[in-house]
Amino acid sequence: MNTSGHRRQAGHSNPRGPADDGSPVRALIVDESPSVLKTLASLLEQQTDVQLIGSATDGYGAVRRAMELSPDLVLMGLHLPGINGLEATRQIKARSQIPAVILVTADGTPGCRAAARAAGTDGFVGKQHLSTQLRPVIRKLFPRKSNTLGDYA
Repeated sequence: MNTSGHRRQAGHSNPRGPADDGSPVRALIVDESPSVLKTLASLLEQQTDVQLIGSATDGYGAVRRAMELSPDLVLMGLHLPGINGLEATRQIKARSQIPAVILVTADGTPGCRAAARAAGTDGFVGKQHLSTQLRPVIRKLFPRKSNTLGDYA
């Protein structure tokens, strides 16, 4: 929330974030699994207006890297060592530079989705649907970039 009590819009809370000047969406990826991190990195590389700026493998590392790097977007795993992805999201969202956070998890239950919303996530993608759902969720959060994210379908 900003000082007037309104939630900041994704992509507009970070002064170094995406704008009409062609700057890329700066992304941080967080997951305990090296193979998921590799998949996320590969999917982001396919999007011309998303720049991978860092990664973390645990919840505390996610909070620390978000503070250091001020990303526009965090792709956050749920089950992380230290603190889980929901608590890491709460801590990241409590800072002055608020990125958009997409929860990336294999748990697609309604309870998990509700907990993700309550923690302040801006989007939700099942790990089993990364290749088809990640790009549309990023487009929704960063609409100014939608015509250049590499999808010509």
